[in-house]
Parts: sequence; C-alpha cells; structure tokens
Amino acid sequence: MRKLSKSNLRMFLKQATRFFTIVAMVFVSIGLMSGIGSAKDKIDLAINEYYLDQNISDFIFISTNQTGFSSDEIQQISDTFGEDNLQTSFCFDTTIDDKITRIYCYDLNSQTINNLELISGRLPTASNEIVVERKTDTIQSYELNQQISIDLLGMGQSVTYTVVGIVQNPLILTLKNEPSFIEGENIENVIYINNSFLVNNISVTIEDRNLFSSYSLAYEDKINEIKSNINLENTEILTLYENSGLYSMHIYADKIGKIGLIFDLFFMLVTALVIYSTMSRLIDEERGQIACLKTLGYSDSKILGRYLIFILLATIFGSALAFAIGDGLARVLYYAFNMQYSMPEFPIQVSYIYFIVAVILMLLISLLVTFLSGKRVTSTQPAILLTPKAPKPGKKVILEKIPFIWNKLSFKYKSSFRNVLLFKSRFLMTVISIIGSTILVLSGLGLLDNALKVENSDALVYISVILVVFAGILCALVIYNITNINISERNREISTLMVLGYKDGEVSGYIFREIYIMSIIGAIIGLPLGYAFLSFLFDYISFGSVADVNWWTWVLTPIITIIFAIISSLLLYRKIIKTDMNKSLKILD
Repeated sequence: MRKLSKSNLRMFLKQATRFFTIVAMVFVSIGLMSGIGSAKDKIDLAINEYYLDQNISDFIFISTNQTGFSSDEIQQISDTFGEDNLQTSFCFDTTIDDKITRIYCYDLNSQTINNLELISGRLPTASNEIVVERKTDTIQSYELNQQISIDLLGMGQSVTYTVVGIVQNPLILTLKNEPSFIEGENIENVIYINNSFLVNNISVTIEDRNLFSSYSLAYEDKINEIKSNINLENTEILTLYENSGLYSMHIYADKIGKIGLIFDLFFMLVTALVIYSTMSRLIDEERGQIACLKTLGYSDSKILGRYLIFILLATIFGSALAFAIGDGLARVLYYAFNMQYSMPEFPIQVSYIYFIVAVILMLLISLLVTFLSGKRVTSTQPAILLTPKAPKPGKKVILEKIPFIWNKLSFKYKSSFRNVLLFKSRFLMTVISIIGSTILVLSGLGLLDNALKVENSDALVYISVILVVFAGILCALVIYNITNINISERNREISTLMVLGYKDGEVSGYIFREIYIMSIIGAIIGLPLGYAFLSFLFDYISFGSVADVNWWTWVLTPIITIIFAIISSLLLYRKIIKTDMNKSLKILD
C-alpha cells in the first residue's frame, strides 16, 4: 500500500496542471449554476416576504361609476372576503402642474392593507397634511414641507396641502413607467391624502396568505376561482397579475431561472466532456504505470481508485471555491433588479439547494466518466499495457484527396493537417469541446443583443454579461486544457524536433498550428449549432429572437474563440521550450 500511496502522490504532483485546470472548470460551472439558481430563489423569497410584510392586496375592485361603490356593493365584497380583509379608498388620476398624478384618499393612520413604508418625515396628523410617493426614474415626487394645491372634486375649488412625509407604496415597485389609469400615460407623481370623500377603490386580501408563494399555480387557480364567482356590474377587478411591478419582477426572475437551467446543463455537458477527455488521456498515458501496479498484485479497483480520488478531490476543491462565487453572483443579479425595481432587502436566509444539487450532479458525472475511462485500461492485461501502442498507419487524410487545395499547402501545414485529421479521437474531442464553448459565447452575446433592445430589461442585461464572461472563461480553460494535454502527450515529438535543430518558434508553431486549426473548425461549426441553440433558448424563455442578434455577434464569436486559443498558446509557450529532451526521448510511448 505504501508503494501505491507513493505512486499516487507522484501522479498528483506530475499532473498538477491538469488537476487545477479541472478545479477551475468545476469552479466556473458550479459557481454559475448555484449563482443563477440562487438568484431566482432569492428574488422569489423576497417577493413572498414583501407580500406578507406589507400585507399586499390580492384584489383591487375599481368602480367605473362616478359616484363610486354603493353601500350594498361594499357589503357584498365584505361578505365575500371578510370585513378585516378589506380596505376602502378614493383613488383617481389627474393632472397637477402638467404632470400625471395619482391621488389616494383614505385613513392613512389605520392602514392595514398595502401598508405604506415611511421613508422620511411622518404620517399626516392634520387635514391639510399629505404624504407623497418617493422619487423614481419616472415619478418626480415632491420635497418635504412643499405646498401643493389640489382640486379633489374637479369643481375649481383647490385646497392647499403640505407634504409632511415621503412613502413607498408596495404596489408601485417598478422604477420606470408605472402605468396610469389614463390610457397611454404613465404616472409622474403619487399623492396620499388622509381623508376619504367616496369609495371607488377597494383593496382586499384572501384568507390564506401562504398560498401566494410567489405566484404559485395553487394561488393562480384560487384567484381565478374567486374572480369567476364575483358578479358586480360597472366594476373592474385587478389582481396581482396585473401589477406592473411585482408581477414583472416575478416574470423576469422566472426567465433568469429558465436561462440558468439551459446554460447550467450546457456548462455541465462541456465540463463533463473536457473531464472525460482529460482523464481518458491521463489514464492512457499511465498504461505502463498501471501495468506495474497490476504485476505487483494491486487489484483493478485499487488502481482505478487512484483516478477516482484524483477527480473526486478536484471536483470537491473546485466546488468548495465555487460556493463563494455562487453567492456573489446571486447578490449581483439580485441587486441588478434594483436598476428596474425598488427591491426589498436581500433575504438573509441561506439557500444551499442549488449549490448541493449542482455539486452532486458534477460529482456523479465526473466519477462516471472517469470510471468508464479507467475501467477500459485497468481491465487490460499487463503485457498488453507494457507493449507500446502501434503508431497510426500513414494513410491519406481527406484533404489529400482534394489536390487543388492540398498541393497549394506548404509542408508545415500539410504536416499539421495530417496530425489533426489522422488522430480522429483527439480531433473529435477537441473540436466538440470548442464547439460547446463557442455556442455558449454566442448565446451569451445573442441574449445580450436582445436584452439591450428591450426597454426595462436591465436584469437580463446583467445576466447576459455574466453568461458571456463565464462562457469566455470556460472557453479559455477548455482550450488551455486541451493544448496542455497535447503538449504532454507529444514530448517525444517536441524533443525530436529540438534535436533536429528546430528553433523554439518553429517547435511551438508545430504544436499550436494544430490547436488553431481545430479551434477555427470548432468555432465555424459552432455558429450554425449556436443558431439552433439560440432559437431554442428564445422560444423556451419567450423572449427575444435570432433575427435581433446583431451581425457583428456572429463575427465576434469565432474571433473570441481564436483569441482564447492564442492566449492559451502564449501561456503554454514556456512549457514547450523548457521540454527536457533527454528525459522525453528515453520514455517509451
């Protein structure tokens, strides 16, 4: 067992770069998955808490009669919902100082439904005192102690009021374009008067407050059932589904959740593919070591266990680091909503569900692909493992069958294309990984294009930027990891070229040209597949269209992929020129 432990330690030290590359990929994937999932969870949780804390009404009955509701109509509503679940007021939109202004009139000191949150000043104590809605992007508001003349009854008899407080109405959460009762207009001011002249507006709540649960299906069914059983003539019934702030916040949170689900699955697939490629090639490199351990009497399960431990530790380490970034992303996305909504405080409850699910899925996939890779090799007889693999037969590649292209290529490019196309497994794994990364970058940019063209979509702009950044990082890690593996596998080739007198630039070009070729192929193929993915994404989230993706996005995406390939080359250039020729040429492949 001591020999196996020492062997395991040597493997970890030798494969440190691969280990930390996997850690980084897991970190990016888990961080994104848990962050986006938690953001939606936090927003829904905040909506629920706000609904309960401010006792937000489930229905608002608006009378279309000039005289408002009759006593019989008020009694009918009271009998349906209960006297304690009802609040009456006089509400209308008018023009004051050339601004569309909404006026609420009711007993402000005994409010029980849609509780106003006092931001500054105080509530009225005299009949000539009022409070006003806080300032937003579109609501201009008033200053404390400012005097306002209002003609409440429209009879040319104005009353002067003094502003003594600034409040926030829980039904006015949006910071932009709060719609007015006047068709085609938006509210520019909101005034609350501590008096009531008649009743044309009744806010009511349902008994089961926990049924809401951020617009749950059970809540929707209950609201529709109640609404269908109410029969009042000349009455408009509004629910929280018509609230431009609360409901649109929920809708945007739901879109973020759907976007997150699609991207999370894709990130996980790309990460799993790269892990499979990395581990299968690592295990293949250690055929001789595996053969020695088998001859020493170690079981296949113990030998396979070393690789499972390798990927297990990399996944756990990456996941542990990802928890902080996931929480940070959730906060960034939550506060991004503050650009569009007056958000409640960030919920203090800690949610681990998305993080735990993401980690479990990543662990299962990583262990599974490693097990499948290792089982194939560890079940092979030691004699076969110790026999060097036969080199690939020197057959023609597909480009050689196209003379007008092949004959115009220089020797170095002919050599690169032969190496790229001859090793089909390496080629496919590399290209597919780059295709996946390209699709992610294109999708993030495409979503950003659409979000920028839609008014009041700041939250989607933020998530688009985050997706582009994380997709770019994953793309860079994929190319770096693949390039690093190719260099490790081809130390003998590199050393041979050095012995033959090739210069550093020529040797590195020999390796990097192949990566560039595969990156270009992956980026080009990724564009039509990205088109299909974007079409599915926009249809799934009911937002945007491929037609609204800017032309330069299709050009920029492959350029980004190539840039990452070049950056990876620069980072690994030193590894090539520092290759130990003597040591590499002694190793049998």
